[in-house]
Amino acid sequence: MSVKDLSKDLESSAAPAVSANRREVLIALGVGMTVPLFGCGGGGGGGSAVAPPPSAPPPPPPPPPTLDITPTVTFDATATNGLTTNYAYLTGSSAVNPAFTFSGAAPSLIKQLGPQTPRINMVSAANSNADTLWPGTIYTTFYHTGTALDVMQYGIGDNVMVYINDTFVARYGLAWTSGTAQGGGASTITLAASSSTVSGYYNQYYVRISGGTGVLNEVKQVTGYDGTTFIATVDSAWTTPPDSTTQYVVQEGTQPFVLDGPTGSLKYLHFRWNVSGQRKITIEQAIFAGVSSDGSIAPAPLVATTPFMAIGDSFWEGDAGPNNTANLIDIFAAALNWQTINLGKGGTGFIGTIAERLNFQDQIAPPAEAWRVSLTATGGTFTISVLYNSVTSTTTPLAFNAGQSDIQTALNALANVASSGGSFTVARGDFGTPLIFVGHAIPGATLSVDSSQLTGGAITVLGAYLGDVAENVPTDSTGNALPFFLLVSESGNDTAYTDAQVQSAASYVAQQIVARFPTASTIFVGVLGDCSANTSLIGAHDVSRNAAIAAAAALLPKINGKVPFVDTYAAGVGAPKLINGLGTVANPQPGTNSNLKSITLPGHPTGAGAEFLANWLAPQVQSLVG
Repeated sequence: MSVKDLSKDLESSAAPAVSANRREVLIALGVGMTVPLFGCGGGGGGGSAVAPPPSAPPPPPPPPPTLDITPTVTFDATATNGLTTNYAYLTGSSAVNPAFTFSGAAPSLIKQLGPQTPRINMVSAANSNADTLWPGTIYTTFYHTGTALDVMQYGIGDNVMVYINDTFVARYGLAWTSGTAQGGGASTITLAASSSTVSGYYNQYYVRISGGTGVLNEVKQVTGYDGTTFIATVDSAWTTPPDSTTQYVVQEGTQPFVLDGPTGSLKYLHFRWNVSGQRKITIEQAIFAGVSSDGSIAPAPLVATTPFMAIGDSFWEGDAGPNNTANLIDIFAAALNWQTINLGKGGTGFIGTIAERLNFQDQIAPPAEAWRVSLTATGGTFTISVLYNSVTSTTTPLAFNAGQSDIQTALNALANVASSGGSFTVARGDFGTPLIFVGHAIPGATLSVDSSQLTGGAITVLGAYLGDVAENVPTDSTGNALPFFLLVSESGNDTAYTDAQVQSAASYVAQQIVARFPTASTIFVGVLGDCSANTSLIGAHDVSRNAAIAAAAALLPKINGKVPFVDTYAAGVGAPKLINGLGTVANPQPGTNSNLKSITLPGHPTGAGAEFLANWLAPQVQSLVG
């Protein structure tokens, strides 16, 4: 199986020219011109003679083949024989393999995972943020010289993005759904009767033929979907129209395969080029395990050096609607030549948050009563005790494999916590990373654990949790904080709160940033998009909520004499939002940009929407920072 080779679109067709100096010498010698006759004239003495022609120059060597950039790709569970493996970490060592350059988190937070996850050579930036559902994004950059490269995949993480020579090449993601078609036409496919009855539901996704009638792995993008007939219209005609035997997969992009989710199974992305040569490879994903190649692997420089962190919701996290492009944050950062640490987490805002995730206040400026807790046991039970106002309360025994929600419920049931009006939020803890306990309204409380009843490991309080930003602040070789950009983007997850509540939370964050991060140049951004908005037009509450964020941004240091706020609703009440057209619009109308929002995940940007938002925001920020 392979994808279409698009390398001709990226290559230069110009052959190398003959050097100017060599050309001038050839002209002076008359090479390639008629040679004149030389002889004695007239009468008596000798005859005329013709000078022998000079030797013909050797033909110039043929130009070297043009280096192809975009590889052909296949995907299976079989390693290629004869390739040399470079693991993410040196086997049996905690030292980073020097062949790779890692970014996406502070160097100290890019960690080797344990054998239980399931391979010891796996590397993740999971410690860099409080996201409990997926490990933090890691960027692995290296030079590859050769024609064959196998990227190891362990089925953990939701997508892989590949850049070659700092240019986005492909996104390999998960299947959305699959089935056997009921039929089809020249440019249609009738999906299974179990498919969604919501018209437009699969718009912007891709349909791949996976078996039966049709060209195997032919891929088309869905441009319209009728939920009453299950007919999906695609962007061009099929080579062979589908019928009732056609098997299909609905997926994020054009790849001929999809990743298989968090199964821990071992698979390989096989990259192949026609011409051997040095290419700069960057792989962006949740976990990196290593590569095997036919050529040398060497560290490569990052695409940019200016540190940049983003705090935001699922728009920034990048795992929202149908997407076959680079993430919004990567497109934005590339436009500004910034180096990304992505701290975005879906379902979060200044106040709002979903279970097992921390809101912006806790990510940026958690209270002193916040801890990192390691849980490594494989059996037994444990308890947690909280000392507050001279009273100690202890949880009921918790199983060694208790999840974040179970632990949070047990802590919030403690008598001294409940009587104070306080509460705990518990996040992270997946893939062998520490749990995060954040206590609210329990000033001065302390935490202790009893692991005496555990087996195969322990539960241990590692120390204070200082917040995602503090743990990623760039430093020099002596530990001094370096300048960096911090962007905090308001979220549709705060819609349910009043303007006064949002302004209070955002003001707290702004004041804490000033106190905690003196080297940060911080920018607040208004709402890029409301995930569940019921209108595509800017309303009065939208404007007033952005005004609340702007008021909080006024507490931040000015940048070039300006309040560091980007107003996404500056067009005013009644004007279209940045990406208008609702997530529930079945048929995007000409002249609108409703195709920029997903119907499957209402309000989230499609790949085109992510590009649109990034390209809108980048010049706004550039005009602010200069």
